[in-house]
Amino acid sequence: MPMLLTPDFLLLAGNKIMRIIGILLVAAIILRLFSLAVNRVFIPNVGIKAFHFDEKRARTFGGLLQSIVRYVIYFITIVMLLQEFKIDTTSIVAGAGIIGLAIGVGAQSLIRDFVTGFFIVLENQFAVGDYIVSGDMAGTVEDIGLRVTKLRDGNGVLHIIPHGVISRVSNYTRGHMQAVVNIPVSYEADITNVLSLLDQACVAIGKDMIEVIEGPTVVGVVDLRSQEVVVRVVAKTVPLEQGKVENALRYKIKSLFDEAHILPPVQMFRGLKEEENK
Repeated sequence: MPMLLTPDFLLLAGNKIMRIIGILLVAAIILRLFSLAVNRVFIPNVGIKAFHFDEKRARTFGGLLQSIVRYVIYFITIVMLLQEFKIDTTSIVAGAGIIGLAIGVGAQSLIRDFVTGFFIVLENQFAVGDYIVSGDMAGTVEDIGLRVTKLRDGNGVLHIIPHGVISRVSNYTRGHMQAVVNIPVSYEADITNVLSLLDQACVAIGKDMIEVIEGPTVVGVVDLRSQEVVVRVVAKTVPLEQGKVENALRYKIKSLFDEAHILPPVQMFRGLKEEENK
């Protein structure tokens, strides 16, 4: 015990502790500086313009790059700390190749996840903030990592999807979407008057809603059913706003039909049956 309290031992221990703290501090500083650099380069509203990437793709690529560098710095830091404790790291570094071979043979699904994730980002299939459907899961992409994508659905549930199981993706936020409203009309109604009212509704919605890119327009009669005629109205909308436009069209059409005393097919049919019974 007295030997542990000698000046030489205390000096050596203090030097060792300072070196360990220094390694950890340098690693933390490098991670912080790299994170700031990535945010400055790839996030448009933080620093300089993000090359030719759009904002979503820039955030996705920046997050993926930070993940890769973080793992590399962690590995280097661990190796340097082991060297401070006089542990031979040559075998550890050499063993990384053997571990990689073992992973390639015994963990093919893991490799498939990494490769698929790489091509998802490279091909810009989807990005952070996009609303996608993959298999039986749908939601907004919150994060794209090296191996998994995190998807938040409409109920707030977070789904973690390994990239290797993604075989098909439907992206709802690329390009325009189409709002479609089918209006059932009774055979007894004046179809010319109905089409005129629908044109009025289309003009009003197209003028009032910034979500509408083109239209709305009346396609015309698209189906003849046993008790009703189906008329369709369509409009091009910004991504994820087609539901809002469809609801506004239905509300406007219902208001105009009420003013013109145009009854729904069921009520019209019921009224005719009552007259026949009399």
